[in-house]
Amino acid sequence: MGFKDLFIERQPEETREFVPESTYQIPEAELPKEATNDFIQGVYDANNLNDLSQSIYKVEDLVATLPIEMSDTTKRQTVLSIMSTVGLSPQHVIDDGFNRLQIIQSAADKVVSLSEEEIESDQITIESLKSQIEDLQKTISTKSEHIRSIKSDAEAESTKIESLVKFIQGDK
Repeated sequence: MGFKDLFIERQPEETREFVPESTYQIPEAELPKEATNDFIQGVYDANNLNDLSQSIYKVEDLVATLPIEMSDTTKRQTVLSIMSTVGLSPQHVIDDGFNRLQIIQSAADKVVSLSEEEIESDQITIESLKSQIEDLQKTISTKSEHIRSIKSDAEAESTKIESLVKFIQGDK
């Protein structure tokens, strides 16, 4: 096949769908030890998925080198041909993709679950604090009323005593 033939769209003789052949269980995703701004990169770091040379992302790199005008079918054939030439198995790349999908989903589910638990706990704390605030406001109101009553009683008693003292002294 010559260079010119790369740009001619041909129907593949056999259409083959790749599926993961892995028999091992995907381990539960590890979450990043520290919060990061880039969740995906943090998950990749925590799960040792940083080597992109033999990953599904190699397909992305190879497709990016092909002309935009090239049909998807021809691009796919070209990418598969290049991968074969460099010894990169399509099944290995597909397995990597499925592995990444499962790890990302597992990590996202864990983060969502943990965050939802924290939100629920915080909401319970807020409700408890609201109740405490309401109780404190009632206590403050009761104490304020008690203070007003004491001041009023003290003023009335002081006025009465001053009046009696003035009476005895003859100032009245």
